[in-house]
Amino acid sequence: MNSSIKQFCQSFTIPCGFTDEESQVYTNAAMTDILEMTAESSQVLDVFHAHEEVMRDKKLPLSLLSTLPGGDKPSPQPWRFDFLPRFDEKNVYQGAFFYAQPFLFLSPLEYIEGGSPYTINLIQSDNRFSPRERRIIFCLLQRLSSKEVGKKLNLSHRTIENNLQSIYQTAGVHNCRQFINYCHDNGINRYLPPEFLPSGRHVISV
Repeated sequence: MNSSIKQFCQSFTIPCGFTDEESQVYTNAAMTDILEMTAESSQVLDVFHAHEEVMRDKKLPLSLLSTLPGGDKPSPQPWRFDFLPRFDEKNVYQGAFFYAQPFLFLSPLEYIEGGSPYTINLIQSDNRFSPRERRIIFCLLQRLSSKEVGKKLNLSHRTIENNLQSIYQTAGVHNCRQFINYCHDNGINRYLPPEFLPSGRHVISV
């Protein structure tokens, strides 16, 4: 295994690693913490290997979004993995360098309103709101109407309205606009109920 690129990876605090021409995998400590080399999280590397021939022949990078949990730890957010093919001076494929970073989110509306990309959190960090209220809040922040929220959550329109009044009272606000500002001020807008997020590996580009 290439010792120079191994030292290169070890020098980084960002999660990274590489594969060699024989498909052996090396990861630095930060990447190992993410993957944890369990049966589930190793599927990230399975997707890479499934596309490796295309990367090698067309000299294209692979970008992958993963929402799989790593080992016994629930992932606090989805991760983006980028795989970059490596070639020697004779243009012979030498494997790939890869790294991971938290996947950033930003809706078109948030962009228009001057927002910046942000990571989401899949772990509820406080108990101000119940799990059901958290699901309603998430839908509300996507600018869905009460009827649309009820349809998505299989609840009646009246139940949603009653829950919203309780949510506003807990937050100490009187209307939707005030509550949206409250969520942004307290980071609640960054929470995504994990049951809404499909688990798996999704190829973004190759």
